[in-house]
Amino acid sequence: MEPAARRSAKNSVDREAFRDMCRKFAQVEMGSRWQAADRESKFPMELYHAAAKAGLIGLHAPESLGGAELGVTEEAIAVEEYAKVNPNFAIMPVIQGVAGGLLWDFGNEGHHQLARANNAGECLLAIAVTEPEAGSDVQSIKTTAKREGDEWVLDGIKAFITLGGDCDVLMVLARTDPTKGRHGMHFFAVDRRTPGVQTSQIKTYANRPMPTYRVSFNGARVPESRRLEAGFGAIMAGFNRERVMVCARWLGHMQTALAWALDYAKVRQQFGKPIGANQSIAFQLAQGHVDVEASRLYTYHAASRWDSGAPIQDIILDVSSAKLFVTQAVYRVTQSALHIGGGWGITEELPVMRMALDALVAPVTVGAYEIQLRVIAKQLGLPCD
Repeated sequence: MEPAARRSAKNSVDREAFRDMCRKFAQVEMGSRWQAADRESKFPMELYHAAAKAGLIGLHAPESLGGAELGVTEEAIAVEEYAKVNPNFAIMPVIQGVAGGLLWDFGNEGHHQLARANNAGECLLAIAVTEPEAGSDVQSIKTTAKREGDEWVLDGIKAFITLGGDCDVLMVLARTDPTKGRHGMHFFAVDRRTPGVQTSQIKTYANRPMPTYRVSFNGARVPESRRLEAGFGAIMAGFNRERVMVCARWLGHMQTALAWALDYAKVRQQFGKPIGANQSIAFQLAQGHVDVEASRLYTYHAASRWDSGAPIQDIILDVSSAKLFVTQAVYRVTQSALHIGGGWGITEELPVMRMALDALVAPVTVGAYEIQLRVIAKQLGLPCD
């Protein structure tokens, strides 16, 4: 079976009607819930259930597992609309899609049951790959899985695992054969409540409603039936697809920041006129408009390339270029909005400080800024190693 990252969409929808549905879901279901979630650094689980009930989890999953079998473009539309309300929730269904893809593409019937439960809102997933000393360099992970009869014993530490302490099942990448390098890795679907699994939250300034965790494995025993025939290659394909969704996430976020800044610049008066009448402010807003529109083109071009079915190697340049540009653009737009907000911008009475803080993580998630430059250089034929 072709991995989810490359499988062609089986179904199609009226994209404008679909966008409207996603927009209404975000406005009705999210709204003020995120204010409390942000203060408490706690994921609002009820939103996962609501999204599943609305059929918005597993958009790319097979219909036989409760999915919709839509394309990457439709997923990008959904993520963009969620991010206009809050960029943090927008990444939740993306994580479910990447983790779920491992289950339905590389798993057995037991894994497929987990995927069905995930799409139904009954089994929240998290991806446990990153480690304290292995972020961009996935090949350097140290977590091990040693075979003992019909079980595998996991030992190691994962870090910055989004939803790691909230999920039901952790999709854990571990070394099963240290002699084979990146080819000696497998994923395991690990129940978070397994003895020997411990989680502790890592406090962050940004993305607080989507908390991140340190996850430790100390002799955690996992049945052989929970091992997947997926490893390094599968997650790298998944990460490339996730980068398109990250672009959609920050595209939605910067639109909200720019709209806020435009409105504020028109009503905030200084020296007897709106501050937007000053060229220095007007030009920042003009640049923001260009950043938004260029980001839209980059995002949906990358999505359409995925949906075309072209080989991964042929579209990596498009994906990395989009990720690099969009994550820089959202930083520019939100910092500009914060500046336009002036003294009020850093207060809790206005939303712009939270927008700017959340955007700070954009360049370092799912392949840091420098990694994307390296990928692009290599795709251009440059010996950058």
